[in-house]
Amino acid sequence: MVALTHQGRPARRRSVWGHNTGTTTENVYTCPPNCVAEISFIHIINTAGNTGIEIEWYIAEDNYTSHFLTGKNLGANEYVTFADIEIVLHPGDQIRVTPDTAAHLDTILTVTETFAGNTLA
Repeated sequence: MVALTHQGRPARRRSVWGHNTGTTTENVYTCPPNCVAEISFIHIINTAGNTGIEIEWYIAEDNYTSHFLTGKNLGANEYVTFADIEIVLHPGDQIRVTPDTAAHLDTILTVTETFAGNTLA
Protein backbone atom coordinates (compact mmCIF):
# COMPACT_ATOMS: atom_id res chain seq x y z
CA MET A 1 0.00 0.00 0.00
CA VAL A 2 1.31 3.43 -0.95
CA ALA A 3 0.84 6.24 1.55
CA LEU A 4 -0.22 9.52 -0.01
CA THR A 5 0.34 12.87 1.62
CA HIS A 6 -0.75 16.25 0.39
CA GLN A 7 0.59 19.42 1.97
CA GLY A 8 2.15 17.24 4.68
CA ARG A 9 -1.13 15.61 5.68
CA PRO A 10 -2.53 12.13 5.02
CA ALA A 11 -4.53 12.09 1.77
CA ARG A 12 -6.15 9.81 -0.78
CA ARG A 13 -6.89 10.30 -4.46
CA ARG A 14 -9.95 8.60 -5.88
CA SER A 15 -12.56 8.73 -8.58
CA VAL A 16 -16.28 8.54 -7.89
CA TRP A 17 -19.17 8.11 -10.27
CA GLY A 18 -22.80 8.96 -10.56
CA HIS A 19 -25.59 7.50 -12.67
CA ASN A 20 -28.87 9.28 -13.39
CA THR A 21 -31.71 8.12 -15.66
CA GLY A 22 -34.41 10.44 -14.32
CA THR A 23 -34.80 14.16 -13.72
CA THR A 24 -33.93 14.36 -10.04
CA THR A 25 -30.80 16.03 -8.72
CA GLU A 26 -28.02 13.56 -8.10
CA ASN A 27 -25.50 14.23 -5.39
CA VAL A 28 -22.40 12.84 -7.12
CA TYR A 29 -19.92 13.69 -4.36
CA THR A 30 -19.96 14.99 -0.78
CA CYS A 31 -16.76 16.09 0.95
CA PRO A 32 -16.36 13.92 4.08
CA PRO A 33 -15.99 15.31 7.61
CA ASN A 34 -12.48 16.38 8.64
CA CYS A 35 -11.31 16.60 5.01
CA VAL A 36 -10.62 19.16 2.35
CA ALA A 37 -11.35 17.80 -1.13
CA GLU A 38 -9.79 19.10 -4.34
CA ILE A 39 -11.77 18.29 -7.47
CA SER A 40 -9.43 17.96 -10.47
CA PHE A 41 -11.62 16.30 -13.12
CA ILE A 42 -15.32 16.18 -14.02
CA HIS A 43 -16.75 14.24 -16.98
CA ILE A 44 -20.45 13.86 -17.78
CA ILE A 45 -21.74 11.80 -20.70
CA ASN A 46 -25.30 11.32 -21.90
CA THR A 47 -25.74 7.94 -23.58
CA ALA A 48 -29.44 8.17 -24.46
CA GLY A 49 -31.94 10.84 -25.42
CA ASN A 50 -31.45 14.57 -25.35
CA THR A 51 -31.24 16.60 -22.14
CA GLY A 52 -30.03 19.84 -20.67
CA ILE A 53 -27.84 19.54 -17.60
CA GLU A 54 -26.95 21.65 -14.61
CA ILE A 55 -23.87 21.16 -12.45
CA GLU A 56 -24.03 22.67 -8.97
CA TRP A 57 -21.53 23.18 -6.19
CA TYR A 58 -23.35 23.21 -2.86
CA ILE A 59 -21.37 25.11 -0.19
CA ALA A 60 -22.51 23.68 3.15
CA GLU A 61 -21.02 26.35 5.43
CA ASP A 62 -23.04 29.09 3.72
CA ASN A 63 -26.04 26.92 2.70
CA TYR A 64 -25.49 28.29 -0.81
CA THR A 65 -25.67 26.64 -4.23
CA SER A 66 -23.36 27.86 -6.99
CA HIS A 67 -24.70 27.00 -10.43
CA PHE A 68 -21.43 25.91 -12.00
CA LEU A 69 -22.96 25.09 -15.40
CA THR A 70 -26.56 25.63 -16.49
CA GLY A 71 -28.49 24.92 -19.66
CA LYS A 72 -25.81 22.78 -21.32
CA ASN A 73 -27.58 20.58 -23.88
CA LEU A 74 -26.26 17.05 -24.34
CA GLY A 75 -27.57 14.85 -27.15
CA ALA A 76 -27.12 11.09 -27.17
CA ASN A 77 -23.42 10.19 -26.80
CA GLU A 78 -22.38 13.79 -26.18
CA TYR A 79 -20.33 14.79 -23.17
CA VAL A 80 -18.78 17.69 -21.31
CA THR A 81 -15.37 17.42 -19.65
CA PHE A 82 -13.52 19.68 -17.25
CA ALA A 83 -10.06 18.10 -17.32
CA ASP A 84 -8.01 20.86 -15.73
CA ILE A 85 -10.27 22.19 -13.00
CA GLU A 86 -9.54 23.07 -9.39
CA ILE A 87 -12.42 23.34 -6.95
CA VAL A 88 -11.71 23.09 -3.22
CA LEU A 89 -14.54 21.63 -1.15
CA HIS A 90 -14.90 21.64 2.62
CA PRO A 91 -16.83 19.16 4.81
CA GLY A 92 -20.42 18.79 3.63
CA ASP A 93 -19.87 20.57 0.30
CA GLN A 94 -21.36 18.70 -2.66
CA ILE A 95 -21.14 18.41 -6.44
CA ARG A 96 -24.62 17.81 -7.90
CA VAL A 97 -25.85 17.06 -11.43
CA THR A 98 -29.43 17.59 -12.62
CA PRO A 99 -30.83 16.70 -16.07
CA ASP A 100 -33.91 18.60 -17.25
CA THR A 101 -35.41 15.58 -19.06
CA ALA A 102 -34.97 11.85 -18.52
CA ALA A 103 -31.83 10.59 -20.25
CA HIS A 104 -28.89 8.42 -19.21
CA LEU A 105 -26.17 10.49 -17.55
CA ASP A 106 -22.95 9.05 -16.18
CA THR A 107 -20.65 11.32 -14.19
CA ILE A 108 -17.01 10.69 -13.31
CA LEU A 109 -15.25 12.93 -10.84
CA THR A 110 -11.65 12.72 -9.57
CA VAL A 111 -10.82 14.14 -6.15
CA THR A 112 -7.93 14.31 -3.70
CA GLU A 113 -9.20 14.15 -0.10
CA THR A 114 -6.76 15.55 2.44
CA PHE A 115 -7.33 14.84 6.13
CA ALA A 116 -7.63 18.18 7.88
CA GLY A 117 -8.07 17.08 11.51
CA ASN A 118 -10.61 19.09 13.47
CA THR A 119 -10.02 22.33 11.56
CA LEU A 120 -10.26 23.39 7.95
CA ALA A 121 -6.98 23.38 6.04
